[in-house]
Amino acid sequence: MSEKTELGKSEYSLNTKQTGEALELLSNCENNSVSLVFLDPQYEPVRNVLRTDYPLYSQSDYQILRILEQAERVLKPSAFCLLWVNKTLLGNDRVPLWLLKTPSLKIVDFLVWHKKHTLGLGNWLRSNAEFCFLIQKYPQSGKLFKNRSFGNVWEENVLPANKRQHPHQKPRELIKALISATTNESDLIIDPCAGSFVVLEVCQELKRKFCGVDLTFKELKEFQQKKSIYANP
Repeated sequence: MSEKTELGKSEYSLNTKQTGEALELLSNCENNSVSLVFLDPQYEPVRNVLRTDYPLYSQSDYQILRILEQAERVLKPSAFCLLWVNKTLLGNDRVPLWLLKTPSLKIVDFLVWHKKHTLGLGNWLRSNAEFCFLIQKYPQSGKLFKNRSFGNVWEENVLPANKRQHPHQKPRELIKALISATTNESDLIIDPCAGSFVVLEVCQELKRKFCGVDLTFKELKEFQQKKSIYANP
């Protein structure tokens, strides 16, 4: 049975999959209570980045800024936020503008996930990598990142499409390594755009507390069930 926790006006379950809205979850967390925020927003309309019309809703720059403002508030001093970005954000000023509004958050490093044996899609170059900013709340200190041999390029295969729980699912072993390097047992990890909930699975393995939601969790599950029925009549 999942453990319950009251976060302000709303009741959420720890260590379980659930539908919910990112800002609502974060706005009900206490100040300086969270050890890690794992943040993977939907930046673009799904039709722009995927061939299949999944029931996913893009988030505006204003919404993402509000999420980062709440992350800044709820993170413990010197705690981390892992902000996943797509390659289009690397060539514009969107992320720097968000961080200007969240002055106690600072990018301290940058991670590349190289998707082995993947051609990827793209109008010009094939996208066979994804990117993550390692953001730390003030005061910043490299000593709190515990794995001193962690490289900034990580190679791990993408799961086959029929084994993913979400089209943007991140690699399990990378998530495990990042959580191990940035948190301790019993720490609370928040995932406000949880998608596949693979972060939950890793938290259970590593004995961390997890609270996460996804806006389209039920819709995506129903969509995938229908898709499976059509593929295997």
